Formats: sequence, structure tokens, C-alpha cells
Amino acid sequence: MAWCDEILGFCDPSGAALDPVPAYYEVAARIDAMPMTDWVRAWREVCTTKFRDRTPGVYAFFTHFDRLSHDDPEQGVAFIEAALQHEPDEEVLNLIAKGKPLGQLLVFRASVATPLLQELALRQPRLRWLMGRQAASIRNGKVDDPDLARRLLPICDEPAYRAWEEAAYPKSEPVAFEALPLPELATKWVEIMSRSNIEIERDHQWYDLYDYQHTLTGSEPLKALALVKAILEIEDNPNLLGILSAGMLEDLIPYDDGPVVDAVVAEAADNPEFQDLLCGVWFDQLSAQVVARLKWACGQRRP
Repeated sequence: MAWCDEILGFCDPSGAALDPVPAYYEVAARIDAMPMTDWVRAWREVCTTKFRDRTPGVYAFFTHFDRLSHDDPEQGVAFIEAALQHEPDEEVLNLIAKGKPLGQLLVFRASVATPLLQELALRQPRLRWLMGRQAASIRNGKVDDPDLARRLLPICDEPAYRAWEEAAYPKSEPVAFEALPLPELATKWVEIMSRSNIEIERDHQWYDLYDYQHTLTGSEPLKALALVKAILEIEDNPNLLGILSAGMLEDLIPYDDGPVVDAVVAEAADNPEFQDLLCGVWFDQLSAQVVARLKWACGQRRP
């Protein structure tokens, strides 16, 4: 358990989980009542906690920040100001510009956010560096209103941001995922998908693996299924199994019946862990025949 869990009532000061856990509305009320400095600390934990170690408290703050600027742009700007004041780690700040706290302001709430960000740039010069990450996107239409885009671009210090980015994230050699033996590929998948948000940004391996996985499920679904099975043999972390189920396994199942569906159903019959994984797949984009077979496979329990 983490600080996020203690402050939201998921655990006691010793880290022991509390039962019952707080209800959703109780968690939301506690977050809303916190000072901004606690929000900044929570953002740091969201960014630096490995995905495999994400706890209920960390996830609660993740979902809070996921909609903050869309639902309440004034609070979104206030959070950015607090982070600029109190967060010394520029990698953590960078994720505000990369992620939804700033992105939602530009895409959905630019009319409200633009004057607030202009004023904030006068109080917090670091905002210009942070906005520099979004300069190209703003020029390319991320902000629908051309007048608002013209007002925002002068507070975007793109050269300063790009210089920092080049120094902070030196280029690394890409991984040839397609050349790895299956056991090594499974191990690499677990290592990369376990990373925290801040670790993901330090090289392109997470994004390259995502692209490779997407290609694999589309062009070689049986090989993708073999990879799913290999990962399941070495990993039982529920966070990782959740994205394995809703990601690669779900994506490799075709719309129409055939050998891939045969292999999935057969594996579910022989492997209870795989059957549990299959139960996390959404079937709504598949044919009625495939849905019926997969639901049958999910419902079968070996004696």
C-alpha cells in the first residue's frame, strides 16, 4: 500500500488494508477536500508507481486526474500551477504536458483555459517550458479556435522544451521484438508493461512493443496466442493480466469462427488460468457464433 491508499482510507498507517474499503463517493469527497499540495504528491505517485504495483489509492488518483481538466478546467489550471510551484522533478512535470491535465484543457476547454494559462505564464515562467511540448500540436490544430491558438503559442517555449527533452531522454537502440525467442519475448513483455509512466517515457520500448503487439495480433494471431500463453506461464500479477486480457488476447480473436477461435476454446478447456484470462475479454465486436463459443468456453469448469 502507498501514501495514496492511507490518505484515501484504503489502509491504516501500518499499510494494512482496511475492510470495508471506502465507497466511490467517499473517495471522491476526500480528494476534492485535499489541498493542492496533496494533489501534487499524488500526481508524483501516479507517475512513479510501476503499473504492476498500482494500488486502489493510486488508481483512484489516476482516475481523478484522468478527467480533472475536462470536468473542471479552472481546477485543472490550479493543479498545474501547484505542480509548477511544488514539484521539482521535471520528468514528473513533463507528464502533465504529455497527459490529460494539459491536453484536455487545449482540446476541450481552450476558451476557458487560454486566459488562465496566459495569466499563469506571467506568475510561473516554467509554464512556458511545459507548454513547449504542445507547441507543434497547437500549430497543427489541437486547439480548434485559430484565435485561441495564436494567443497560446507565444507562451510555448518549444526550443527550451526540445533542448531539455534531448538531454533528458537520449536515444536508445530499438528492440527487435520479432527476433526474440518466445520465452525472451514473454519476459520482455512483462518487464516493459510493468513500467511506471515516468519509466515509459525514457525510451521508446513501450510504444514499440505496443506497435509490435498490434501488428502481431492482426497478422499472426496464433503466434500472438502463443505469446499470451507464455506470459501466463511466468506472470500472475492481476494488473498485468488485466491488460493482457483486455489487450493482446482480446485483439487476436477474429470476428469470424475458425482455427484461432478453435485454439482459444481448446486452451480455455485445458487451462483454468487461461480460462480466467478469457473471461476478461469483451465479446461485443465478434460474430454471434464466436460469442457463443467463447461464452461456452468461459462457463466450462474442469472437475
